[in-house]
Amino acid sequence: MRIASLPGDGIGQELMGQALPLFADVATARGHQFEVHPGLVGWDAYDVYGDVMPEQTWAICRECDAILFGAVGLPKRDKTLPPELRPERRALLPLRREFGLGCNIRPVRVRANLTEISPLKERLIAGGVDLTFFRELLGGEYFGSRTQDPAGQWAQDTCRYTFEQIALVARQAFIMAQTKRWKVTSIDKANITGATGTYWRQVVQAIHDAEFSDVELEHLYVDAFNLYMITRPKDFQIVLAPNLMGDILSDGGAGIAGSLGLLPSASLNPETGYGMYEPASGSAPDIAGQGIANPIAMFLSVALMLRYTFKDEVAATAIEAAVDQALLDGYRTKDIANGGEFVGTTEMAIAIRQRLQL
Repeated sequence: MRIASLPGDGIGQELMGQALPLFADVATARGHQFEVHPGLVGWDAYDVYGDVMPEQTWAICRECDAILFGAVGLPKRDKTLPPELRPERRALLPLRREFGLGCNIRPVRVRANLTEISPLKERLIAGGVDLTFFRELLGGEYFGSRTQDPAGQWAQDTCRYTFEQIALVARQAFIMAQTKRWKVTSIDKANITGATGTYWRQVVQAIHDAEFSDVELEHLYVDAFNLYMITRPKDFQIVLAPNLMGDILSDGGAGIAGSLGLLPSASLNPETGYGMYEPASGSAPDIAGQGIANPIAMFLSVALMLRYTFKDEVAATAIEAAVDQALLDGYRTKDIANGGEFVGTTEMAIAIRQRLQL
């Protein structure tokens, strides 16, 4: 099982350092053989190669089955490069395109014993919230043509979608819904974006009717869902969204949970099984090097890798259970301590690994 390890910038380095021993734990218990191939990305790579995504790193990724990604981007340094050479545009988007990572999965959970860190009122989240975003990752404005008037009077980003781009992520959402007997809420703005918005709704409905008619499906405009996600979050289980809307809404979901440090992410090519897995916390340069970053999102990203690329549901579930147990036992990092006592990155990682039952 070949894994490209790309820690990147900011707290990515610290989180990767805690995740790698987890693979050793799983390998020992499950009889796996992991090969971890480290690579440089982001400003870590720029300082060595003069490129935030050098060819040496591309070669590592092409030889592996999955990527475990830390984070890229340092706002102060990013400004020194033109947009097309910055880490997000030079590394993240090309990685998605190169490996056909058209389906992003981001689970958002408000655990019953962590409701106090959510900004929402207890009555809205009592008992916890469990929803999963399925975001299309290779279409829309992110990959459309970009044009800007040389005179500075206008700019244009093109939103374009194909049937297969929408169908790929819709099928993955419906498969999970079918398995868990959950509802799918598809997001668009068909009343305004009459071409792409209407087309998104038509394709999702067609895939549903032809292949997943037993799954409950509803369509909501993005502005309505944005309201409902805050006022009645427990009404939603699976949220299916276009690229730009999914990016914005899933971070809103992180706000409901109370911390980006709790949320993992999987970007998948369902046909090949190749995936890129990363915590949603970003590089967080304001806390980098302080030893207080929350490793939970990274650990849960490893669990997603084991589930989706390496097909080991037992190990994935065990990691998720170990995270839950550490939280039940009172372990908190600073971002989720709600002003109370907290432990550092290493202490939290060790507490989770000690509770891993395989």
